[in-house]
Amino acid sequence: MSAPTSGRATFCCEACDTALIKRTSRLQHRHLRSDVWVCPNPLCGASYAGISELTSIASPSGIPDAPSCELPPTPAYQRALLQMAWKLEHGSRQLDMLDAIAVVESTRQESMSINDQRAHQPAAP
Repeated sequence: MSAPTSGRATFCCEACDTALIKRTSRLQHRHLRSDVWVCPNPLCGASYAGISELTSIASPSGIPDAPSCELPPTPAYQRALLQMAWKLEHGSRQLDMLDAIAVVESTRQESMSINDQRAHQPAAP
């Protein structure tokens, strides 16, 4: 029920499949809005009601003195927080995935250069 319009996904009318336009949006409380969507097709004119809700925080604010958010963290954000805490507690003894890929790649390149050097050495009599 969503269609790409100008790079954004939006809802489509159930009757005529035209992209809906948000007519009104009212704040119900801090994290909840009620929306009314209308079909711009003059032959159809259907309207729909819905709710937009903030359910969790995916990334913290970059403002240093920002107040804490009362929303629960998403599982990915919570995992990132736990990983950061573990790294602070245990130091960086374990490589990150990208660091591990770089180590494997450099080891592979070193072994290839050693093999190239051996291939170019003259044979022993």
